[in-house]
Amino acid sequence: MNGHDTTDNVLLEIRDLSVSFFHGGAEVQAVRGINYTLKKGEVLGIVGESGSGKSVSSHSILRLIPESGKIKSGQILFDGKDILRMSKKEIQDLRGNRIAMIFQDPMTSLDPLFTVEYQLNESLKKHTDLDAASRKKRMLELLSMVGINQPERRLKQYPYEFSGGMRQRVMIAMALSCDPQLLIADEPTTALDVTIQAQIIDLLKELKDRLGMAIIFITHDLGVVSDICDKIIVMYAGKIVEEGYSRQIFFEKAHPYTEGLLASVPDVESDVNEKLRPIRGNPPDMSCVKEGCAFAPRCEYAMRICTREDAPLFELDATHAAACWKLLKETAQ
Repeated sequence: MNGHDTTDNVLLEIRDLSVSFFHGGAEVQAVRGINYTLKKGEVLGIVGESGSGKSVSSHSILRLIPESGKIKSGQILFDGKDILRMSKKEIQDLRGNRIAMIFQDPMTSLDPLFTVEYQLNESLKKHTDLDAASRKKRMLELLSMVGINQPERRLKQYPYEFSGGMRQRVMIAMALSCDPQLLIADEPTTALDVTIQAQIIDLLKELKDRLGMAIIFITHDLGVVSDICDKIIVMYAGKIVEEGYSRQIFFEKAHPYTEGLLASVPDVESDVNEKLRPIRGNPPDMSCVKEGCAFAPRCEYAMRICTREDAPLFELDATHAAACWKLLKETAQ
């Protein structure tokens, strides 16, 4: 599934990553043996419902797993080096410097007790050797870059004085302060209205083209990623169930779960009286993973084998694969 990637062109490689959480003797298998690569300058969308493992898999890249969690197996290779083998100091140098993250809710990520200037300045002091005057200049550049007017005045303000969309722009400015090679955006538009969502997506696209950084965009909404991602991974119950280029996921979808996600997205061109088609049932309890395909109880195409054995990823072509038994005949032809 790596197509014609060369080792020099690969920025991030996830190999057989498994992550579990432990509560009162029970093990919750959040991520179950996933593999993918991300090329330099590429945008990868990771899509799935809450609990699918998309955020946990991405937080693992920076080793931001809560104490109750454990990375059980796998490798996370960034620029050829395994992050899971790095020392605490190496990880701290990596975070916010070469790999940055934007979180879902900027109000809880920004400290309400300190000005935007103070918080941006702390990040620059930690990761750069710039003097005070150069840091101030850089802060003004960053706020202008993310479309915040009157940056001099805005630096003196507190997070509560900004709208939701503006707070998210501040978070993006903080993430970009050290020119990262990889930006992880964890549901960065969920708390925003549709108009502001579109503005943030456009901003990320513009910054990606200007700075040449790679982006991992995590979301539960396929409609959000359609316009920004080069490749998309669809996750369900801790596993990758489909992966491919954006056009393949949207126009050649092969897994019933992907089909369900797309059917539940409103279509502006459809009849106003046409009802959305939700995916029936609920996601599985990951503390008691059963045999077979985790999506089988919710799938209209489920066969007997689906309840007994989990399907592997069948390659539909060099860049598109899906884990569904109904594809076995198609790939064998």
